[in-house]
Amino acid sequence: MTTGARQSESFLLTVEEAASLLRIGRNTCYELVRQGRVPSIRLGRLIRVPRHALVNWLGQEASSCAIPPVVNYPPSRLH
Repeated sequence: MTTGARQSESFLLTVEEAASLLRIGRNTCYELVRQGRVPSIRLGRLIRVPRHALVNWLGQEASSCAIPPVVNYPPSRLH
């Protein structure tokens, strides 16, 4: 089984795997875990990120982003 296949089937991800999925740096992901912003669990000394919790968290983060309304201004006159 390849690493990619294991990663796509795992219920629990390492912080490195979560960082890879989020396309952020490993240290950034560890910092987000430390801050409690990325869901994680501790198994002894190991830190794992539950895949379903990560997906739910990402959906909540995306929906909480404030997107400014689009304002249609009339075209400027360049005369």
